[in-house]
Amino acid sequence: MKKAGKIILKILFILLALVIAFTAVTFVIHKVKRKKEVALLKEQGYYNPVSVGDYSINVSAFGNRDGEHTIVGLAGLGMADFSVAARQMTKEIEKDNLVVFVDRAGYGFSGDTDNDMTNEQIVGDYRTALKNAGYNPPYLLMAHSIGGAYANYWCSNYPDEIEAVVFVDGSQLSEDAFEDEADFNGSVGAFERLEVFLAKLGFGRYVLRQDFYFYPDNYSDEEQYLGDALTLMEYENIAGFSESKLLAKNAQEAFDTLVTNDIPKLYICASWGIQTVDDVLENNKWINRQIEKNKLDMKLRPEVYEGNEETVDKMLEQTKELRESVIVPYAEKMGNCEVVLLAGDHMIYEQRPEDCSKLIVDFIEKLDNR
Repeated sequence: MKKAGKIILKILFILLALVIAFTAVTFVIHKVKRKKEVALLKEQGYYNPVSVGDYSINVSAFGNRDGEHTIVGLAGLGMADFSVAARQMTKEIEKDNLVVFVDRAGYGFSGDTDNDMTNEQIVGDYRTALKNAGYNPPYLLMAHSIGGAYANYWCSNYPDEIEAVVFVDGSQLSEDAFEDEADFNGSVGAFERLEVFLAKLGFGRYVLRQDFYFYPDNYSDEEQYLGDALTLMEYENIAGFSESKLLAKNAQEAFDTLVTNDIPKLYICASWGIQTVDDVLENNKWINRQIEKNKLDMKLRPEVYEGNEETVDKMLEQTKELRESVIVPYAEKMGNCEVVLLAGDHMIYEQRPEDCSKLIVDFIEKLDNR
C-alpha cells in the first residue's frame, strides 16, 4: 500500500510539474506575442489611453483632423476590435472627417475597473475620455449593436453634445424586449475573475477562435492580426463581464428613459433588412462562406430558392413584421430618424463596408446641406 501511495504521489507531482511547465511556456509565448502586437498597434495609431479617473479609456483617432465632423465610434458588446474592423467602413468617411473610436472599460487598451458598467458609467467614461483627449462636442455618434442604446442614453441626457447619430444595425429596443432579463446586477463573480487570471497567463489564445470568428475575405492578414490582439486584451479584464450582465438592464433603461428629439438620425437596418428572395440568397452565400472559413459545425444554408419557397417566404414575412412592429415605432420614439434597409448580417460593417460607408457619407452630406 505504501508503495502504491508513493507511486500515486509521484504521478501527481509529475502532473503538477507538467502543468506548471505548460503554464510557464504559455505565459512566456503570450508575453512575447503581446509585445509584438502592441508595437504594431501603436505604430498603426490604435494606442492612446486617456485618464478618466482611476483608470484609462483608449481613444484612437483617424482621418481629417480639420474635418467638418467628429464621428465617434461606439462598439457593440464585446467588440474590442471595432476600431480595426470598422476601418473598412470608415475609410472614405475619414477623408473629410475625424473618426474617433472610444473603447469602453476593459476593451483593448482601455483600463479595467470594478465599477458596474451602467449606462451612466459608460457614457460618463465616453464623455470624459473625449474631452480629456481634446475632442470637444458636438459629436456624430456611429453606434453598432448595443452601442445604439448608449448613444440614445447620451442623446437623452446630453442632447447639446450630439449633432447626429448613425445606428449601424443598433440593438432593436422596444417596450418589453429586455423586460424579463433586466433585473440582473453587474457584479463579477469568482469564476469570471478566474477566467481573467487565466487569460493574463495567456490561455485566452487557445480559445480565441471559439468565441470570435475570422474576418470575411475582404480583410487582410494584418487586420485580422490587429483585431485578434485587441480581442485578447479584452479577455484580461473584468469590466466586460459586468457590461454583459447589465446588458438587458441598460438596454431597457435606454428605451424607458428615451427622450424624443430632433437630432438627425440614420438607422441602418441589416439583420431585419431582408426584403427579397435575392437578399436571402446573397446573404446565405455570405454566411456559408463564413461557415467554411471558420470550419463551423453548422449546416450550410440553401443557395437555391427552388424547394425552399415556403421557408423563404416565411422569413421575409417575419422580418417585415419585425420592422413594422419594432423598428418603425423605435424610430418614431427617437424622433427625426430615417430607417434604411441594408440586408445582411448583424456585423454589416464587415459584410458590406462600402455600402455602409456610402449611406453614412450621404447622411453627412444631408446634414451639411440643411
